[in-house]
Amino acid sequence: MPDLTPWDQRGDDELVDLAHRSRGDIAKESLAALARRGSERATPVAVELLTAHAEPRVRSLAAVTLGRRRDPEVPEALTRALADTDPTVVRRAAQSLARVGDESALPDLAGSQPPLATPAGRAVLTARMLIGYRAHRPEVLVPATAEVTDFGRRRGEEITFGGRASVSRATVLEAVRAEVPALGFRPSDLLTFTCSGAAGAVALAEEVGEADLSVPQMLGVMVRERVCSERYSLDCYVLSDDRDATGGTRPWLWLVRPSGRVVHVGRAELEDGRARFEVTGSVAPYANPVKVVGERSASGGLSIETALVGKPAASAARAAAPPARDSLMR
Repeated sequence: MPDLTPWDQRGDDELVDLAHRSRGDIAKESLAALARRGSERATPVAVELLTAHAEPRVRSLAAVTLGRRRDPEVPEALTRALADTDPTVVRRAAQSLARVGDESALPDLAGSQPPLATPAGRAVLTARMLIGYRAHRPEVLVPATAEVTDFGRRRGEEITFGGRASVSRATVLEAVRAEVPALGFRPSDLLTFTCSGAAGAVALAEEVGEADLSVPQMLGVMVRERVCSERYSLDCYVLSDDRDATGGTRPWLWLVRPSGRVVHVGRAELEDGRARFEVTGSVAPYANPVKVVGERSASGGLSIETALVGKPAASAARAAAPPARDSLMR
């Protein structure tokens, strides 16, 4: 008679043993259970499955799992997976490298670059872009897009920052750290918000206070609550670059989905140790128009003065064809 014990009620030893069985469904469920409970044994199991399991679906899950682990052997395992014969595994490995990899992965990503018209090719290119911003190297810059529309004079619904949330700030901060293990985050630079009834948070990386904005930077992330799973997950990276060569005094700001899709655009002004920012550009229909104005100071942290969300213009209601990716190869 089969053992019907729920996966989350099984011990680590049993789950590790089950994960090494050849059946893909058993390996997947066992690894997922180890990852959900935060077991330290999830990393070595995922590394082994990513390297040696026969089924691509298991290797893909192993790659996703490793993208939320801080262990030092993770980036090397994901880099090796770029040579996998299955394009889905390559895509998942690249997406996870975007979260945990450092600049040492950039040559391997560039050397393995699949055709840009494929999902794997876009994922590898996006990983190169995100790691480049985090490493302050202009490997691949965020593409300028003609689809950006300004918030303008339209009225909008207020985005409420602060207030009571359904979960604690500590829980949200823990989710932020799990989503992007390669960055450090402090409680003082986390702001929760509610937008159109949906909860979320913006978190700036602890390195931002000392950041040189004349070079590409990954400033932080935005996470959103996923009601169906009752957890917060990565929604956008917050990136900046000084493509206009202002010496870092007026850099561009980009909110970019993990897929590489630009959704919001803004500028910052740096003066006397303060950084004022304004995000008013949005790319419909991938994001509703927003107007967010605020400031970050070394002493006072992050503050928001104006935060509005509007409805997309009727003329921008349909999705546009993706732009050519060749322009990204800079």
